[in-house]
Amino acid sequence: MVCEALHEERTKPLYNTVIRRIKDCGDNYYLLGGFEAIDELPVIKVCDLDDYHSCVEKIESVFKQDWGDADWHIICDDDTFVHTDNLNSFISKLPEDNLRIYCSQLYKDSVGIFGGAGILMNNKTFKLIQKFVIENGWKEDRSFQSHSDIALSHMCYRLNKKLKAANKENDKIYIVNPETMYSFNHDTMKKNQKSINVKEDLVTVHIKDMRYIWTYFNEQECPYQSLENAFCRS
Repeated sequence: MVCEALHEERTKPLYNTVIRRIKDCGDNYYLLGGFEAIDELPVIKVCDLDDYHSCVEKIESVFKQDWGDADWHIICDDDTFVHTDNLNSFISKLPEDNLRIYCSQLYKDSVGIFGGAGILMNNKTFKLIQKFVIENGWKEDRSFQSHSDIALSHMCYRLNKKLKAANKENDKIYIVNPETMYSFNHDTMKKNQKSINVKEDLVTVHIKDMRYIWTYFNEQECPYQSLENAFCRS
């Protein structure tokens, strides 16, 4: 999910690093914004708002459109770095037939979806949420909710309640917090730093949090290129 105000600062570097590798893998990608394409980057306008809080409308659009069949879906902001090789390796170990959302954890023992390092789900989970949104509407709008991940949490809560009422509680969506999707509470990051093998295990990361777990992160460089150079080149 991208915005016009950060097109030069974020979207272009993202396109030249992470998205280039996604294309090289033969996978699909979509740049969702609140504006029409302004250059060669194929931005898809999905709403009329393009400020910070428009992420709620943007994530709503994800579940209202047909993106074609895919085994897995990952939803990211424009400040999320994805190590595509490690992501593919991580996904290869996950089941495709259960209902799970994989994301980072805002802080220890927190419950809910936190999208700082991306939101990953298999196609079964995606299709279930999509069906619910189409049939019941998206009620988590910006009038009372300004963060897309929290809005999606509310959506899944309503969906799970409906499944329970229909005696389908075994089909509920569970949230899993892999440590390799890096976005930690700042108060505990330094304490956790020594237990994390960033170089080998990185799957996704909320870029602004990288400085807490990787001492070589160069804030003066373009962060996408800095991470690309460190992790994605032999």
